[in-house]
Amino acid sequence: MSGHHHHHDVDDEESESKTRLVVVITLVMMVIEISAGLFTKSMGLLADGWHMGTHAAALGITLYAYYFARTESRVKNSKNIVMALGGFASSIVLGIVALYIGWESFGRILEPEEIQFQEAILVAVIGLIVNLVCANILGLENHHHGHDHSHDHDHSHESSKKESQGGWDNALSSYKEDWNLLLGKFDAFLTNPNDIVDLNRRGAYLHVLADALVSVMVIVALIIGMFNPNFTVLDPIIGIIAGVVIARWAVGLLIESRNQILDIE
Repeated sequence: MSGHHHHHDVDDEESESKTRLVVVITLVMMVIEISAGLFTKSMGLLADGWHMGTHAAALGITLYAYYFARTESRVKNSKNIVMALGGFASSIVLGIVALYIGWESFGRILEPEEIQFQEAILVAVIGLIVNLVCANILGLENHHHGHDHSHDHDHSHESSKKESQGGWDNALSSYKEDWNLLLGKFDAFLTNPNDIVDLNRRGAYLHVLADALVSVMVIVALIIGMFNPNFTVLDPIIGIIAGVVIARWAVGLLIESRNQILDIE
């Protein structure tokens, strides 16, 4: 039994260490993005920078939950509830971030601004890379799930090849195989959030993934706007879509954290 507790303590210390590293990286990137957003006049980049700041605060909540569970002797037997409380708090911040992104995006539809596209795209790409690295750090030990998933794809590829008939079927089968291979590679790098049992760390992971999603949306909108000024309205529209997706993640984490806190099956 003591060995079991020791295993959980090691896991918690590892998660705390990973979260601390991600907080530092996030704070540095937040300063870079906000500064670049002010310089390039990119509201998308500026919003992404402040969005990163709120996530740094949420990651701080996650970090404090680990610290509290480690140092407070009265909760030694209730660590799961402390972690779920951390996840619950993170879900609320995540929901506020989703509302903020939606509000800012709606404001940009009404009052569009001229943007220095090339500089903004460069910083947004760097931000995306940083977010993916942070997500990889937080979900590191769960990567075997992704590998197993990709093996399942291989079996489906073989069966689909046998069943395919005609040129169009072969072409579709080939595209599907390429797409599944791409998803398999992506799965191998990033963990499915549902595979992370620790709800506190899952909350941190979702915050980083939400940042990555916003970065992707900003990059797509900036590239389209750079080549066709008539489509600059896509920037805020994509921002609203990103806000909706993040809100859905927040609700899912909120419900699961609530169920664990209240011991609801």
